[in-house]
Amino acid sequence: MKKSLVAVSVIVVLGAAWAGASWHTGKLIEQRMGEMVDNANSQLKTYLPQFGLKLSYENYQRGIFSSQIRYVLRSDDAVTSDSSLLKAGEEVAFLETVSHGPLPIAQLKRFNLIPSLASIHTELENTPKVKALFDITNGKSLFTAETRIAYSGDTSSAIDVIPIDYQKDKSTLKFSGATFDADIGRDLQTMVLNGNSDSTTISGLNQLGQLEQVTLQGLTLKSDARKGQFDISLGEQTLGLKQVKVTIDGKETVSLEDVAMGSLLDEKGTKLNGAFDYTLGAMKIMGNDFGSGKLLLKIDNLDGNALKTFAENYNQQAMAMLQQSETMNPIAYQEKTAEILAQNLLLLLKGNPTISIAPLSWKNSKGESTFTLNLDLLEPTQAAAPAASLDQLLGQSVKKLDAVLTIPTAMAAETVAQAVQLQGYSAEEAQKIAQQQIQSLATTGQMFQLTTLKDDVISSTFRYSDNQIELNGKKMSPQDFAGLFSMLGLAPAAPAPAGQDNAPAQGGAIPDQPTLEQ
Repeated sequence: MKKSLVAVSVIVVLGAAWAGASWHTGKLIEQRMGEMVDNANSQLKTYLPQFGLKLSYENYQRGIFSSQIRYVLRSDDAVTSDSSLLKAGEEVAFLETVSHGPLPIAQLKRFNLIPSLASIHTELENTPKVKALFDITNGKSLFTAETRIAYSGDTSSAIDVIPIDYQKDKSTLKFSGATFDADIGRDLQTMVLNGNSDSTTISGLNQLGQLEQVTLQGLTLKSDARKGQFDISLGEQTLGLKQVKVTIDGKETVSLEDVAMGSLLDEKGTKLNGAFDYTLGAMKIMGNDFGSGKLLLKIDNLDGNALKTFAENYNQQAMAMLQQSETMNPIAYQEKTAEILAQNLLLLLKGNPTISIAPLSWKNSKGESTFTLNLDLLEPTQAAAPAASLDQLLGQSVKKLDAVLTIPTAMAAETVAQAVQLQGYSAEEAQKIAQQQIQSLATTGQMFQLTTLKDDVISSTFRYSDNQIELNGKKMSPQDFAGLFSMLGLAPAAPAPAGQDNAPAQGGAIPDQPTLEQ
């Protein structure tokens, strides 16, 4: 009897201690709300100033073991901008249930016994601003998040995006759902993110009234980022897709396989170094295999302050342009965007950065073409007048340039043959046309001294330094080099595919051939 009484007493004491600790933790969480919201608003103002958003919290209801809270995004009254995402009275809200530590009930259900400040369940609230989204998801929150907050303030979140199967008129969206795991530092300076999604299919009528369908398979995302001394995100990111497929009226038109994009950015002192890696495992058009490609681009010696200024200027101007895009002519929009980029590019020359491509390549069953580049840039002096000629432009901004291009003729002919078949020619006709096209290309290149031909490989080497150009071993001035292009003419026009009036006759000679520009 005494043992039972002792056991019950221990349980009561432990229960009281847990309740007291949970109640105290709930109070600590409430005290940190202001800090968390201030950090979030600081990030919004720094990286999305044009959107004019402000986060706040309300309806905090603290209990012993759990609390309820509502976070709300609204327009910032202190920011008046036509580009604000939310107008006066509009809001996007998130509902949260907070399980108090030191042993949050929500974490105990997941068999996680690590003491923590809190565990938070988050979902999107159905407000008028996002009602259309809830119509697509049949009244469910698009995502839910389970977040564990450590006593240090660091957070670990498991985010689930629900599957979607939506149809309106002749447009459909089928989404398998996605999962993301995110670890974020208390000061929002570090973030590790991993995500994946099995498939997404979007279909609808195109401008020609055809049913066009785009399918993405096997999406993966990985990011390990941190903020550097210039408030620029450093670290490594990768994005991969197993397959991208486009079909029209049920017929496959384009298929891209094993698409991968990666980036790595780091800093050393006041300089930044970056590497960007792109690969494409296979590209097929109308069933024709065009091969695979890759690009490795490196940028070194970027001035950190210059890059920060460039990013701030370009992002702000581009965001402003984006808000006007619906009322602008598409061509005018593209021209204006290119102008914004050009106006800010000179900022990046501070610190004399270097750029290398090693390599850009395309490979098919007959061989591989490659292009390599090493470029050392110069910061133009403030007193320098705008360049009025090619030699002035090179002299002001380029210290050294080395470029090498190699194209095996068999590989090039195979690529052209595949393209010609898309125009309706048979495989045999396409091969004959391709051989003649590549032979013509090689002859023209040699005629104008732009390329050489040796061992069935078309190649070109270009070097520049000290205002002197060396092209395929021959030295010349920038003016002489520019003069080579003024002598080039236009290629002949393309014939119609087989079966049309000017198509090649059965067994006859091949008429005028399609140009490489096609």
